[in-house]
Amino acid sequence: MRDRWSTLVLYAQYTNRLSYYDDWLDAFRADPALDVTAINIAARDSRAALARRIKDFDLVVLLHSTNADTLTYIEPFRDVLLARRGKLVAFVGNELNTPGSPLAARIAHLKAIRADFIATQLLPEAGEWLYAEVESARVISVPHALNPAVFRSTTPAATRPIDIGTRSARYIAYLGDDDRNRLFALFEAHRFDSTLTVDISTAERLDRAGWCAFLNRCKGTIANEAGSFFLERDDRTMDAIRAYVLAKERARGGVVIANDSPLRRFGHRLPWFVKEPLRRLLRGGFVRHEMLINEDLAFDEIYERFYRDRPRPPFHAKAISSRHFDAIGTLTCQILLEGRYNDILIPGVHYLALKSDFSNVADVMDEFRDPGRRQAVATAAHELAMAAHTHRHRIAMIRDRVSATA
Repeated sequence: MRDRWSTLVLYAQYTNRLSYYDDWLDAFRADPALDVTAINIAARDSRAALARRIKDFDLVVLLHSTNADTLTYIEPFRDVLLARRGKLVAFVGNELNTPGSPLAARIAHLKAIRADFIATQLLPEAGEWLYAEVESARVISVPHALNPAVFRSTTPAATRPIDIGTRSARYIAYLGDDDRNRLFALFEAHRFDSTLTVDISTAERLDRAGWCAFLNRCKGTIANEAGSFFLERDDRTMDAIRAYVLAKERARGGVVIANDSPLRRFGHRLPWFVKEPLRRLLRGGFVRHEMLINEDLAFDEIYERFYRDRPRPPFHAKAISSRHFDAIGTLTCQILLEGRYNDILIPGVHYLALKSDFSNVADVMDEFRDPGRRQAVATAAHELAMAAHTHRHRIAMIRDRVSATA
């Protein structure tokens, strides 16, 4: 490879409500060692443009947005990607079993395009197990990171009006994991401290600037590790749940629009202000969308029927998320459920650790109420991220790994 690599970055621009999509794209564009051409594969003329140039690139990168929610945009590019000259690094988004984007299909796609490297968000042992069938690829653990150009502190903690705040989607019962929903419910009620100013929403979604501004209004935020304790390469449990749920819904009568309906691609392209009223319309009437049905499933029913007697895999299947680093960048103190967080964050140093049964919530909140303690935790996390966990660090690591095999 040349000193400055000619690099193709493919991404799918279908939403502005997932800030890490923008962060990774900006990071590749900004890397001084890369001469980047970025192509939005959701644009109608992108395939023809890429077919003419695919052999020009030393490195081809597929970002999370090409597969996290759907393969619809990337599948038409398979033959073009196989004609490449350079190495292909594929990031994988949402590494869990979901009915909207099954893992088995994404693994098959990685095999079909003969990926050279798979950038997993998971710990190395989990990623290597998950993608073992992709024999062409080396699996490298590439967790999320901090974008310090966007996520930075603009408001002193003492003047922030919200004690605890967050914006994040609920986890659906399919995952067999209710940690996030239990955590949010605990702090929404905040019966342990009625004086807290709390602003938690699982419905409102913010763009990158809005999310950064919101964090700068919060003294603290809450979160857990991304993902689920259960992970399967073949989606067999998810498929069984889906069959059970759809059978029950169709027995109710009316029309159920399936997740894999051709309408999905159309819906992906709609702006957020159009999607929101459509979600309300398709939630519980004569015409219902499977995705919205899934959001309303009772966790206990699904867990008892499909997960209670299932063993967990012999590795840790959860990961640190971009939202953890966003909070770190804004110097917002994090209260996190106990976990590994890719062995990056240390409990009691970089976050206040809440036990999974919430038994130590009183002790955690005693720490949180101390402004000096909050500041020390937020500062330690920020110093750690700036020293070793920005997107610049992650891309340098990827370049080193690719160089070692070039």
